[in-house]
Parts: sequence; structure tokens; C-alpha cells
Amino acid sequence: MTDLPKTAPDRYANYADYADVIVIGGGVAGCAAALSAARRGASVVMLTKLPDPEEANTRYAQGGIIYTGPDDSPDLLARDILDAGAWAGDPEAARLLAREGPPLVKRLLINELSVPFDPDEPGFEGLHLTREGAHSVERIIHRHDTTGSAIQSRLTRAVHAEERISLLPGSHAASLAVEAGGRVVGVYAEYGGETVEIMGRSVVLATGGLGGLYSHTTNPPGATGDGIALATAAGARVRDLHYVQFHPTALYTTGERFLVSEAVRGEGGVLRRPDGAEFVGHVLGSLAPRDVVARSIASMMQRTGSPCAYLDITSRSRHWLQDRFPAIFARCMEDGVDPSREPIPVVPAAHYSCGGVATDERGRTGVRGLWAAGEVARTGLHGANRLASTSLLEGLVWGWRSGEDAARPGAVPAGPLRPAGRTAPAPAPGEAGDLLRATMWEHAGLVRTGPGLETGLRELDGLEEEYGDTDLGAPLSVARAILTGALEDRRSLGCHYRVDGGTPEAPEEARVADLPG
Repeated sequence: MTDLPKTAPDRYANYADYADVIVIGGGVAGCAAALSAARRGASVVMLTKLPDPEEANTRYAQGGIIYTGPDDSPDLLARDILDAGAWAGDPEAARLLAREGPPLVKRLLINELSVPFDPDEPGFEGLHLTREGAHSVERIIHRHDTTGSAIQSRLTRAVHAEERISLLPGSHAASLAVEAGGRVVGVYAEYGGETVEIMGRSVVLATGGLGGLYSHTTNPPGATGDGIALATAAGARVRDLHYVQFHPTALYTTGERFLVSEAVRGEGGVLRRPDGAEFVGHVLGSLAPRDVVARSIASMMQRTGSPCAYLDITSRSRHWLQDRFPAIFARCMEDGVDPSREPIPVVPAAHYSCGGVATDERGRTGVRGLWAAGEVARTGLHGANRLASTSLLEGLVWGWRSGEDAARPGAVPAGPLRPAGRTAPAPAPGEAGDLLRATMWEHAGLVRTGPGLETGLRELDGLEEEYGDTDLGAPLSVARAILTGALEDRRSLGCHYRVDGGTPEAPEEARVADLPG
């Protein structure tokens, strides 16, 4: 075990061997936490798993971030969030986001960081507003179809400019440091080929999601639930991990599942069967909640034998599509699909974890010294299914709140310390990860059964016996928590859908009957 090398680049020279706040993760939640803690006067060390500090799930968010509009209100937004979540979410969390989110977007992203959201002179505050699935009004602002990248770039730039923040890219958090009394006081990380011990008063987890546990996902490969494994090893509680959202529209190709933003449907795109007929049987049609649309696609594919559904946006011109959705248009053209002339082939793919490490409204976990924000956290906001474009806003709001709270004066580490979990496991072979992802897709996917979930758990037993002591051990523990939670919950609710006798959720018409329009 070594201290952080004193020969670190000058950019990081203000870090010695201790910081007030340690932030693990560099996406929107991590950056917001680091900035808010630093502005409260705290010294901050921020770790990012990959050498490029902008390489996070945030970077790949396409559609936009919730703001507000002339026909909007906090009450209306909160109701849309709760309705999309099958009314399984926390009303206080929804109201908090609706009350604090849009002002924080305006203050930090628009006014201070000048994120270049698409303009619309006749639009609300000069910004172009769009609508996505299960939203009752237009309230989403965006930068073409690369909103996450635009936000990530400006946030990372702000982190670089803040003297109180030391950024350590390429530092993989292997385990948390825990005092004898159970308080988290630091992290053991793999950095520069060595295991380094970074101590602090507070640790904020902002490590993102777990979609990388599935064979077909819109997430980058590194999204394997690292933060959940770190937190549970330290004694934190997790909730609702089995609420894994599957995005309805990932580009159907032989390679990776490239996301086709929900904003395409918000701008008039319609889902069709191979014969051209619309098929989503919901009062909101193709703009129904994501869980409904994803299951509708899977059901249609099963009935018709089609390998995919077709997203038709041919009502828009080539020029308009290239301007509004340049990244999506370019990727479709690379795969031989011209969206201005033919429908886009799409399939569902694992996208977002609605559950995670249980936190309160300040991001506090049940473990002293440990906070969580963003997709790794379970704030209660999403319930059983996430409303489109709430992910960036949740990360921003709870990241900011977590950083402020973690920066409060408190006790310094006293020791003795223990690592919560192994710090440097051996690597597992690539085929072991493929087996894990196949198991999760087959047995904990869009449609689940008790026998299937039990089979998945038995398959995990075999993988754990062989690879539990490798770096696959942490992802295996997260996968087990998902399967176990899904097996124990016999209801069908939101994105957790049981077809073997579970209690059916309320009819879709009843869930949206009171929406305006």
C-alpha cells in the first residue's frame, strides 16, 4: 500500500494525503458534487475510472435535460414523474426535483457554464423545448442529440478550473476505507499501477449505473454497478435494483446497441410493425412510458417473428434530421439506413437502473461518511420506471445536494482502518463476462418468470465459484442482488414485469386518464 505518488502532475499537486471530500465518478453527479463541495470551502479529490475524465454515462445522454416551459409547473412535473414510475416513487423526491431542478439548470448550466442548448427565438426564454415519452408538456432543452456531451464538457472544464479540486483520472476505486466504528473515511484506488490510500472526511459515490451487466445495452462497457458493490461491502443498503429500465429504441444492428433518443418520437417519430401499422396500444401511443413501449415492441416481435420494430420519422426532411439529430442521422447512415427515406430498425436494450444505494434527500446513505448521487443512488424519484430526461437532472440536483452536505465540518479519520472488500482482485477472462451478461439478458430482462430467475441465480452460483475472487466478483454480487430482488417481488410493476402469476399493474388507461390533453 502506498501513498499517492508525490511526482503526480502539477495539476494535481494540491493533493497530499487527505481531502475533506472524496468524489468517486466524473459524470454530471460527480462533477456537481465536487463543485458544490469546493464552493463550500472543502478540499476535494475526484476519481474517474477511465483516463479521459469526460468518459462517463453522462456523455452518452442524447435527448436532453428537463427544464420548464410556459405551460409547465412544479406540480405538473412531479405528477408526470410519479405517473411514469407507476406511482411507486417517493412524492417528496419528485416534488424536490421539480422545485429545485429547473432553477439549478438555469443558474449553473445556462447562466454560469453557458452550455450551448439549442436556441429557438420564438421559444421559451429563447430555448427550443421538446417533449418526450410520458411528459404532458414540452419542457426539455437539448443540444441537438448530444446533450450529455455538451453538459459533460462544460462541467469537466469547471472542475479543472476549480483550485480546490484535485482530479485523478484513471484511478479505479477498488474498495472503501472504513473505521472500526463503521464510518467510511476514504478509498483504496488503483492508480498509476499501485494501490493508493486516499483519506477524507466524506466520500460521495457517483459511479453511474449497471446496464453493462446485460448483453444488449445502451451503456458503455464500464457501467457494471461498481458503486453499488463498494457501498454494500461497506454496509450500505440498496433498494429496487430489480427495476432495470430497458430503453425501447436502440438501433438494431449487428454491433453495439446505439441509442436512438426518445426525442425522435417527441419530434413526431412513430413506431410501426413490419407491415407499416402502428402497434403501441396506449393512449399516448409511441410516446407512452418507456416500460410500456419496450414491452409492446417485445410483444410485437414475438407475435410477428420480426427481429425489430421500425421507428418512422420520414415525415421530416433530410435537412431537418441532420440539423436536429446529427449523431443519430450519421450513425444510421453508417449502417445503411436513411431515416429521411425509411424507418429506423430498433429494439429494446438495458438502459438505466431505477434503484441503487438507498439515500435520503441530501444523498446520505445509512453508513456514516458515505453519500451517493446519480444513477448509483436510489432517491425514490423514479419509482418503478424512470421518466425520460430525468437522469441528468437527478444527477445535477442530488450531486449538488450531496456535495454541499458532505462538505460540512466533521470528524477527521482516526483509524484503525479496514478495506471494505478486496482492493486488487485478479482479472477474469473475457468469456466469463460474456456469460454473466448473457445470463442477465436471458433471465432478468424485459419479461421475467420465477423459474427463469431461479435458473439465473443457479448460473451465477457457478460463475461465482469459478470467478468470485477475480474482478468479476463485484459485478456478480450486483447481478445477484438484481435477480434476488426480482424473484422476491411477484408483482408486475413498471419495468419489472412478471408473467408467472404476479399481480398485474393497473391498466394503462387508468394510470394516465387524468393527464391534461
